[in-house]
Amino acid sequence: MKFLSNAPPGATISSAGISAKGLLLVFLILAACNRSDPQESSTPPLTKSQSEYFGLIQAGETGAARIRLRQRIDAGESDSRLPFLMGLAHHWDRNYTRAAEWFARAETAEPVYPPASHFLGWSLYHAGNLDKSKMAFHRHLQLAPDEGDSLFALGVLAIEQGNLDLADDYLSRAILVQRGDPARAPGVAKAMVRQAEIAEVRDSVDASIELLRQAIEINDDLYEAHYRLARLLQRRGYGEESAKAQQNGDAAKARVEAQDLRAR
Repeated sequence: MKFLSNAPPGATISSAGISAKGLLLVFLILAACNRSDPQESSTPPLTKSQSEYFGLIQAGETGAARIRLRQRIDAGESDSRLPFLMGLAHHWDRNYTRAAEWFARAETAEPVYPPASHFLGWSLYHAGNLDKSKMAFHRHLQLAPDEGDSLFALGVLAIEQGNLDLADDYLSRAILVQRGDPARAPGVAKAMVRQAEIAEVRDSVDASIELLRQAIEINDDLYEAHYRLARLLQRRGYGEESAKAQQNGDAAKARVEAQDLRAR
């Protein structure tokens, strides 16, 4: 990351401080429950066989998932969820360029599958194509205007491109649309962490500390938030509190890493 990233090395920034696998499952479940209006598009659920492929991907058996998906795609099946899952298998393996190719293919297939644009945005981000990444997230928001993680993503992109006012606006919107849903509490917390980054850059250290404390209260597993809080408290001269925040960060990191190991 170019700018005060709170994402652990190699992890997607949409999963910073929480389990990437857990976040992905929550996102897809909530996306499938989206209500639609004339400007929006609901997300069709995965079929039984598609759910089995998704289960393989979740279990880390991405190669097996790709073989089965390739067989159906090569047989001429054009369902958008098949290239989406193929892209997801590559995304899971952090092969973001290949993932982006499949997500882009899913975008143009039927039925309309909004998560394809969302995950295309993240894959393009990690492949280093920020402009196309931004466009993908905007396309997703046309289909799902209240998707907090795409608003969060646009906030991250705005930070990296140096537009802090725009970033703050996107992050505020991400918090607003997710605050009332307990299942999206992690999304609220990580948006607050990014706002804390902005506050720190603006030399509003006390505001940054308060945002980090609020984020940790919502999601205590955001270990990078604990570490950043420890650094800022040390900067303010609160050595004992800083040491405690560091310890909490170590404990949170151990929890998250243990969860990821169990999910493999």
